[in-house]
Amino acid sequence: MLVLLLGEAAIAPVMLVLAVDLIVFGSLIVIIITGARDGRLSLGIFRSIGLGLIKNPMIVSIVLGLTWSGLQIPIPGPLNEFVILLGNAATPGALFAIGASLASKSAERVSVAGWLSFCKLVLHPAAVAVAALVIFPVEPYAAGVMIAAAALPVAGNVYMLAQHYGIAPHRVSSSILISTALSIITVSLVIGWVSLL
Repeated sequence: MLVLLLGEAAIAPVMLVLAVDLIVFGSLIVIIITGARDGRLSLGIFRSIGLGLIKNPMIVSIVLGLTWSGLQIPIPGPLNEFVILLGNAATPGALFAIGASLASKSAERVSVAGWLSFCKLVLHPAAVAVAALVIFPVEPYAAGVMIAAAALPVAGNVYMLAQHYGIAPHRVSSSILISTALSIITVSLVIGWVSLL
């Protein structure tokens, strides 16, 4: 969506933002959850954290994809077609899982989901704007793409992590619903603003 709205030059900054978000923050989530479940600091916790990272399919797939791309290994035609098919099915599959989660139960703790949505739609892009425009010298176009990416609603991968680790999946699905509905207004405002940078 950002590439369509901001142009093809947005591809590289969007890919960088996604890689940092999914690898760095995805890893942090695994580390925090695994560490909290062990309950004590020991050498065994590092083994648990390492296994948690190795078993996380999102982190492994991104690292493998970046490695494959970095080594410039050509992708065989049938494998490429399969990966494209799989990639096209990922978003509808995640949305189906989220919808199934919401259909079976009422929204859980709507006030918390509303606060999480506010944080994602307002505080997150504001923090990225301060970082990209004030603290670090980021080129204005790339900063605009980063801010616009931060303004997007709660992503489906958050639901997959919540479901995988059994941590408030219904609350997360409610946050996705609320933030997606509100993002029609907030993302439009942010994209209008960053287009002026």
